[in-house]
Amino acid sequence: MALSKSSSSSVTSKARYYFSDFKQWRHVFELLLTSNILALTLAVASVQRLSELSLAVLLHHILFVSWIAICFAVCVDKSQRWLKQYDRSMALILCFFLLLLIVFFSTCMVNVIQMLAAKLPWTWARVFDATLHHAVLGGSLGVICLRYLYVREQWIEQQQSELMARVQALQARIHPHFLFNSLNSVVSLIASDPFKAEQMLIDLSSLFRASLTELKEVSLQEEIELCQRYLKIESVRLGERLEIKWRIDGESQLKFAKIPLLTLQPLLENCIYHGVESMANRSTVSILIEVMGRQVNIVLTNPYQFKTRASQGNGIAIDNVKQRLLAYYGTTVHFKMFARDGMFTTVLRYKY
Repeated sequence: MALSKSSSSSVTSKARYYFSDFKQWRHVFELLLTSNILALTLAVASVQRLSELSLAVLLHHILFVSWIAICFAVCVDKSQRWLKQYDRSMALILCFFLLLLIVFFSTCMVNVIQMLAAKLPWTWARVFDATLHHAVLGGSLGVICLRYLYVREQWIEQQQSELMARVQALQARIHPHFLFNSLNSVVSLIASDPFKAEQMLIDLSSLFRASLTELKEVSLQEEIELCQRYLKIESVRLGERLEIKWRIDGESQLKFAKIPLLTLQPLLENCIYHGVESMANRSTVSILIEVMGRQVNIVLTNPYQFKTRASQGNGIAIDNVKQRLLAYYGTTVHFKMFARDGMFTTVLRYKY
């Protein structure tokens, strides 16, 4: 199954210019930490001996460099749409000149404030004092920082490309046993119950149409409806051996909550393939979905036998579900699977 280019770019584009993303506290912390280390370095370099380094000099450098870093990040953040018209190299060059302008005007502003505070006579020489020195120093350090961001952004895009390649390889061989078993069930129903066979084919076509489409975010309600179609097919095939219990809290928020397409369905297939199918008696798969604010909690439980068949392909599917969630929602993703007392539990939590 082909993976469209737009699906790949939809994830990788989120990494562009991420260093100005104030929605992620980690990026803000990284920005402030780096700027303070830089300020400390400049403060030490501005004196001949460490004994000459005073608290006033240190605070002056910290406030000045932090101001420039925050102004630069805000300007880049507000210019996202404009910057995305250019390729990465040109965008970083424009960011470099933006940094020089911020350093130049900030230096002039500090000089003006110092003149007003000391009640010194107004002269252009005092206004532009040390602007060239600061611009050269800021430009030199800016080249190093922007080069670092360029390399790291390339590394992130390479990771995303490898992830999408893995997902594409997964989709190319998705659910072969499920397809064959479902088609066999349809064939057996054609003579005895043609209406049920027709409904099963409709559900099957909807499921595989979704697996052929681009990997994108959909509403949680759409993903649940897709899973219900999948479970209807499995219910026809497994009969009374399969019992499904749904519990949804925050049902009114399902159409607003987001989830990557085909995330919940592979987890349910894991429950059935490794749980229900290995049992001779009636087995229950429980599905708990909670939507609280912008957080989604999903808990799946199914009966489990320790000595059950292994499936490498299914393991790849589960791993790709986790990796896709991490690609979209980062460190907010909590994914855990464990077995206890004959029950297998899958816990998924993330903020969209």
